[in-house]
Amino acid sequence: MKRPTMLVQAILRQAEMDLDLSVERDLRTIASRFKHEGFSFLTITLPLLSDALERGLEEGTFKCPTQFSRHRSLPRLLGGFFKRVFSLDGMLQPEPCPDTICWIRQICRFFKKIQIDCTPSRQLKAIKHFLEVEGELRRMTSQVERKDNILDEISRIIWAEVFPELDVLDLVCHHGPGVTADRYLSNERHRIRKWNHRSEFTFPSDLHCFPNYGVAAEAGSKREGTVEEIGPEYLRTRDELPVRVVFVPKTLTAPRVIAIEPSHMQYMQQSVKDYVYKAIESHRLTKHSIRFSRQDVNQRLACSSSIDKRLATLDMKDASDRVHLHLVQRIFKNSWLLDYLEDARSLHATLPNGRNIVLFKYASMGSALCFPVEAMVFYTLIQVAMHQLDGRRPSSRSIREYSRQIDVYGDDIIVPVEYTDVVVNYLESFALKVNVNKSFRYSNFRESCGADFYKGVPVNPVYARKELHDDSQQWTAEHVMSWNATADLFYLRGKWIVAQAIRDMLSRVVRRTIPKARKLGSGLFHFSFIYTTDLRWNADLQSWKQKRIHYDPVKRKDSIDGDELACLNKWGIGIRTREHQYSNSFGDSLRRGLIHVGEQSSVGIGDGEHRVGPEVPTTDARVSNRGLCSVPGTTTDEGTYGPIVPELDPDCNSSGQRPARVEEFIFGSHYCVIEDKQVNPLAYLDGRSEGLDFFSSTKRGSFKSKCRWVSLAG
Repeated sequence: MKRPTMLVQAILRQAEMDLDLSVERDLRTIASRFKHEGFSFLTITLPLLSDALERGLEEGTFKCPTQFSRHRSLPRLLGGFFKRVFSLDGMLQPEPCPDTICWIRQICRFFKKIQIDCTPSRQLKAIKHFLEVEGELRRMTSQVERKDNILDEISRIIWAEVFPELDVLDLVCHHGPGVTADRYLSNERHRIRKWNHRSEFTFPSDLHCFPNYGVAAEAGSKREGTVEEIGPEYLRTRDELPVRVVFVPKTLTAPRVIAIEPSHMQYMQQSVKDYVYKAIESHRLTKHSIRFSRQDVNQRLACSSSIDKRLATLDMKDASDRVHLHLVQRIFKNSWLLDYLEDARSLHATLPNGRNIVLFKYASMGSALCFPVEAMVFYTLIQVAMHQLDGRRPSSRSIREYSRQIDVYGDDIIVPVEYTDVVVNYLESFALKVNVNKSFRYSNFRESCGADFYKGVPVNPVYARKELHDDSQQWTAEHVMSWNATADLFYLRGKWIVAQAIRDMLSRVVRRTIPKARKLGSGLFHFSFIYTTDLRWNADLQSWKQKRIHYDPVKRKDSIDGDELACLNKWGIGIRTREHQYSNSFGDSLRRGLIHVGEQSSVGIGDGEHRVGPEVPTTDARVSNRGLCSVPGTTTDEGTYGPIVPELDPDCNSSGQRPARVEEFIFGSHYCVIEDKQVNPLAYLDGRSEGLDFFSSTKRGSFKSKCRWVSLAG
């Protein structure tokens, strides 16, 4: 493989220019080790140097990994870089160079998160670890249930107030964007075929499985007679479908283990997730601490703490898999939310080898409730630890005071440094684990929500996500769009040599010149601060236009045309979620008469399926370079890539408003160029919009390219 070494060479040449260092010996060493050790040297071995660097910054002493030869305490590879951070005896320099730290991390970590499947032996090891965590949770049950009056009191105060009595009309079930365990296509899911009997009280099927009560009553009468049933099959507890445990690429060291939920479970979970997000981000006891749609708060705190060292950043290890079910039951036992959390949870899982196990964790990654539940659990335990250390009696006032010192985004936690030890010990007493290698408190290095800082200087690297094939015919749309986004990130950070090397490579792959543009837009183009190339004048629109390659997703057959129940459900879900998004609650909308559930609509087609939150545009090609198009509520690691979207102002919302300055592009975290258009459900009937698609769905990872003229007006 020639292209990986070519890009590493470009990165080293750029570092040589920026830092005024000689990299000739480093180039020869990396080329030699890549030749003899293969791609694993760049993806597994080389990142160990970056990990050692971060621990050295935290502990004040560098310990060279055994995989690298040393000159005294420092590695010979990149030795000139490390000498600007540590002395030869491994002690931290009085004034380490932040730019050098950034370049060491960029060189070492560039290929760490490339999306390639792990070897079978590493996948087996991941499954073994999954089972070990389950066994540990089982053994820790008595420890989780131990007497703790402060925990019980704080849980009661917080969650009984945040989640008062729920109205079933406040929950609007809808489907998520991902795959499901029963492998139903997007349109097929709108006929709810199965429903758990234990969920009938909290999620009544006549409300959620049918477009209105009239259809539900008709289905009930048919179920009692001899006519074929049109409603769902009600599953007893022992017959419920398991989650399907699968691997997704994370690093070549270990895959990410997730559990794919059945479609009807995900259908329920999405409604609870929406309700939880809205309640937590608006309530006085939690809104200052727990966030689901904004990472920039944690990132800014990490930046300021890298200067003043007031706050510690903690990262949880196996966060999703270590939240014990009994701990969730204990924390939420005084709130109305617990019944809904339990009924929307899958009870068992099927492993890749076919083995079925009962789950002691609340939910694995893949459940829509995994992310909010773990955040709420962590927040509760941190509150307890801080109250215990200060010896304060829990009250709403004390909880509000402490909440302003806590910031939780999933498994990324920020707490004051003086509380770090007690928080870590208390979390680990409930079978949770803090990832020591990614937690920082003593040094000027901080890491949170994909943003890394040293003394206020951003030192986070750009990651490669897709494999570099030497054969251009093996490149897919995802490869092209991903690497183009990577080149734009290097360009925005002023790393011109690396950006140009990737852009030249892309031109050879697509076999045509890729245009440059200063304005955002759809299609394949290179972002430029200065030039917009290959323009033609559009007399009709009185604006310039540019020809770009577009990758359109390939459609596969997924027809529900003629299935009345599925069509009505698909139309109704879109209308209900849209109305729920713009009202205080769905129940309020019903009571105001905006939606008539009891009346059967004669219209079975409408404008399209809409989910709460901004939608991912056009193609399904994805790239995880931080901040390209970060969509709240999604499970992507660092972002989802639609059109080329440089990193913009973190405070931008989903309306797509452009920032005032180009400088604001570089280190933002949340931006999505999506227009939230108002809906007319009847527009489909007279051809005014594309409406709902009852015939096909997008085939993931399959695209066809077309050249289109893109208007640059505005």
